[in-house]
Amino acid sequence: MTIDVINTAREATFNKVQNKTVVVIDVLRATSVMVTAIQNGACQVIPVLSPEEAFEVKKSIGNNVVLGGERNADLIAGFDYGNSPLSYCPEVIQNRTLIMTTSNGTLALRNAVKAQQLIIGSFLNAKAVANYLNRCMDITILCSGTNGNYTIEDNLCAGYLISLINAEEKILSDSALASLHLHNSTKENVRSLASQGTHYNILK
Repeated sequence: MTIDVINTAREATFNKVQNKTVVVIDVLRATSVMVTAIQNGACQVIPVLSPEEAFEVKKSIGNNVVLGGERNADLIAGFDYGNSPLSYCPEVIQNRTLIMTTSNGTLALRNAVKAQQLIIGSFLNAKAVANYLNRCMDITILCSGTNGNYTIEDNLCAGYLISLINAEEKILSDSALASLHLHNSTKENVRSLASQGTHYNILK
């Protein structure tokens, strides 16, 4: 089993995702929102690149739709909700389609669309994702980052995910090894380190 970590959405080239099982992580907060929406009964989540694309997709689907997302951490004009998992309670999202666009997470998903398999990951579903990855061979964990920059929370999650994979022989790239050691060195106090990150403080 080979495991690689890509540090930002912009680094996800075709050659890096082709024939790979790719896990996209955007802890704060696109993939956390998607996992929450599905857990709370959304019938599907459609990631798009722009607000304009979101409005077009909504027209083609009909009324049973929630528009969610952000630009620069702000609610998008004409959208129903922003980018907080707390917004997507069962009363809001059950049996509805979430159309979502964000600054980084949905870009990462679009850049990884040519992967052999594409999986949404976060701290919320990491154990379930790891159980699935135990059956895979070539794994790439794609951290969304923020505006092309490395983010600490995504890489902490990547390291946590790697630590949960139980394959007898794991061949880690240098970036995967770095994420694993980052997690292992801070696993007793992940929130404390994550809260020092740039994007965390933008949201705050």
